[in-house]
Amino acid sequence: MEFTVITGISGAGKSLVAKYLEDLGYFCVDNLPPSLIPKFAEICYQSRGKMDKIALVIDVRGGELLNDLFPALEELKDAGFSYSIIFMEASDKVLVKRYKESRRLHPLATEGRLIKGINDERKLMGAIKKRANHVID
Repeated sequence: MEFTVITGISGAGKSLVAKYLEDLGYFCVDNLPPSLIPKFAEICYQSRGKMDKIALVIDVRGGELLNDLFPALEELKDAGFSYSIIFMEASDKVLVKRYKESRRLHPLATEGRLIKGINDERKLMGAIKKRANHVID
C-alpha cells in the first residue's frame, strides 16, 4: 500500500496534484486530521487492495491538528506502511496573484493581510518542507 502526503503552501497547487493523482487511481482525502491517518490506514488495509494508492492532503487548514502529522506518520511507519511527502511551493508573487484572482481568503491572512499570512504559513510548514521527499515549485 502506497501513501502520499500532499502538503505545502496554500495556493501552491495541492488540490491540482490531488486531482492528477486521483486520475492515476489514487484514493484521495482532503483535510483529514493527521491523528486519523493510522486508523485510516487500517481501513485501507482492510479493503484488500481496493484502496492501495492513497493520497492525503494535509495543510494549515487543520490548525493545531497539523502538530499531529509527524507522530501519525511514525505510527504509520511502525505499522509497516510506507509514505512519501510532496511539498507544494510557490513564490509570494504567484500566491498573491492566485489569491487576488480567486477572491478566496488565505487561511492565515487575518484582517486581509495576505503577505503576513503567507509568511506565517511558511514558518509553520518549514519542518514539514524539510522532511519532504519532493518539493515542487
